[in-house]
Amino acid sequence: MSDTQLRTEFNEWARAGKGESMERGHRPVGEQAIAKMRVTPEARVLDVGCGSGWATRLLADFAFNGRVTGIDISDEMVRVARESSHTYANVDYEIASAEELPFPDDEFTHAFSMESLYYYRNIPKALSQIHRVLKAGGLFVAVVDLYWENEATHQWFDTLKVPVELLSIDDYRSLFIDAGFKNIADERLIDPTPIPDDYTGGSFKSREDLVSYREAGSLMISGEAAK
Repeated sequence: MSDTQLRTEFNEWARAGKGESMERGHRPVGEQAIAKMRVTPEARVLDVGCGSGWATRLLADFAFNGRVTGIDISDEMVRVARESSHTYANVDYEIASAEELPFPDDEFTHAFSMESLYYYRNIPKALSQIHRVLKAGGLFVAVVDLYWENEATHQWFDTLKVPVELLSIDDYRSLFIDAGFKNIADERLIDPTPIPDDYTGGSFKSREDLVSYREAGSLMISGEAAK
């Protein structure tokens, strides 16, 4: 799928207000991942696939003497993010593809990706670009819900209008290694939000599917840039 097609789909999501629902769904796990990133006050952070910018702003609270840049392929998502971040002096956004990052080498100390890796047309190229813009030893942390070991998420293929990559944990580890990352680690993050007894469908076909998804957890994978 071309960047234009992806942009069109995600623009529709933005206009439908999905940025807010994605924040509600992703934030409980995203907050855990960001807390593990050890973002320092002077950090320079890249949020890849920033959507409505909620994670960008959370990162900016940690990097209060630094800078956080969010990028997204969707100009509508970037518009929403900018409108929601006008009180943050240390935040900026750009419309850009993860596969062609418009930044110089060694620009950032940290990079973060929440639920965006499996949408990329060329994941190896995107990881190579993220590695390029990180300083030596810079940390990249990615969170994905859709991965092989979380079987309940496989049903999303029936509802998503954009192609996605279904990869295993070992696949992701190998891709990080090939892109030049070292000290790669993975863990599962659990969303503690209570599941309503009367859940009748939404992201999942049944409450049992949602319980299974929660029990498997979100995959967080991280690596440091080797230069």
